Amino acid sequence: MDVVELIATWKQRLAAITANANELSEAESTKRIRIRAREGRYQGLTQQRAEAAIAQISMLRDDYLLLARVVDEAVQAHQGGLFTSRETRDEKVVALLCSPSISRATGPVPIEKRTLLGSANHHDQMTPDQLLTLMQKEFELARDLLNAIDSAEAEGALELDGLRHDFVGMEERAARLQAGSDRPSFIELQDLQSDPLNAKAGMDSLKRGLQAWSASLDDLEHVRVSAQDAVVRAKTALGDLNRLSGDYQMQLMQFKELFGESTPLKLMPGMQIEMLSSWCGTLENMLIAGQWNAVNVGASRLNIAMNEAIGNVNLAIAEVQTKCAEVDELKGHFNALRAKEKALFGQEVQGVANEAASLLRGQIEAMLKSRPLDLDGARSLIQKYQNIMLTIGRR
Repeated sequence: MDVVELIATWKQRLAAITANANELSEAESTKRIRIRAREGRYQGLTQQRAEAAIAQISMLRDDYLLLARVVDEAVQAHQGGLFTSRETRDEKVVALLCSPSISRATGPVPIEKRTLLGSANHHDQMTPDQLLTLMQKEFELARDLLNAIDSAEAEGALELDGLRHDFVGMEERAARLQAGSDRPSFIELQDLQSDPLNAKAGMDSLKRGLQAWSASLDDLEHVRVSAQDAVVRAKTALGDLNRLSGDYQMQLMQFKELFGESTPLKLMPGMQIEMLSSWCGTLENMLIAGQWNAVNVGASRLNIAMNEAIGNVNLAIAEVQTKCAEVDELKGHFNALRAKEKALFGQEVQGVANEAASLLRGQIEAMLKSRPLDLDGARSLIQKYQNIMLTIGRR
C-alpha cells in the first residue's frame, strides 16, 4: 500500500470511529444511563457496569484523540515543505502510521517506584493498528454494557409490571378468602428497579413467592369450597330429617288414635332436631367467619349424627307402619273369614256353631271399631272365629 492509500485508509477509519463513537455516546439510552449513574440512582452490579461503560467511552475518546493526532501528523508530513524530499516525507508517514509512534498512558506509577524526574503514569508505545484494536475492544465493551443495562431496564420494567399485576390480583383473592398469611414481601421491588442487572434473581425469587402464595390460596379455596359444600349438605340433611320427623309425627298420631297413648313402641327416636339445627347454624356462622377447617371437622361429625338421627327416624317409621299393617292384615283376614261364613250360611248350615260364629263376628266387629284397639284380643277372637269356620266347614 502506498503512502497516499495509507493516509486515505486512516482518514476513513477516523471518520467511521467518529460516527460510531458519537452515536454510542449520544444515544438516548446512554444519556439516561449516564445521568442515573451520576445521580446515584443505580446500585450494585448495575452501578458498577454503568460506571465501567462510561469509563470505556471516556477512554475511547482519549484514544481517539491520540490516534487522530498521529493521523494529522502523517497528513502534514506527507504535505512536507519545499526543501523536503518525497522519500523523506513517505518515510515519516510510514514511521507515524506503521511503527510504535503512539505513547499511551496505561496507569499511575506508585510513588515508591517513581524517580524524581520520572512520569507519574506508565506509558506504552504502540502502533496505530494496535491502538485501533484496543479502541475496538473499548467500543464493544461499552456498547455491550450499555445494551445490557438498557435491555435489563426495559425487560425488567415489563416483568415488574406483570409481577405487580399478579400481586394485586392475588391480594384481592386473598382478601376474599380472608387469608392474612403466606403473603410474599414486595419491599425488594425498589432494589430491583435500582439494580436491573441483578433483578432477574430477585424477580425469580418473587415469582416463586407468588407461585407459593397462589398454591396456598388454591389450597385455602379448596378448603373454603369444601366447607361451603359441607354446610349445604348439612342443611339438606337437616331438611330431610325435618320432613321425616313430620312424617313420623303424623303416622305416630294415627298409631296412637288406633292403639292409644299407652301402647308401647320398641323404637322411639330421640328427637334431636333442635340440637342438630343449632349445630348446623353454628357451622354456618363459622363459615361466614372464615373458619373453614373447623367447619369441615364439625360438619364431618354433624354428618355422622345427622345420618344416625335419620336412620333412627326411618326405623321408628318402619315400626309404626308395621304395627298399622298388622291391623290391615288382621282386618283382611277377618273379612275373608266373614265371607266364608256367609258362604256357609248360604248352604243353610245350622247349629250351635253358627250361633257362636255369629256372636264372635259381632264381638270382633265391635273390637275392630273400638279405640284404642286391643290388637292381641282381636287376634285371639279372630283365631277362635277361624276355628269355628273350620268346624262348620267339615260338616
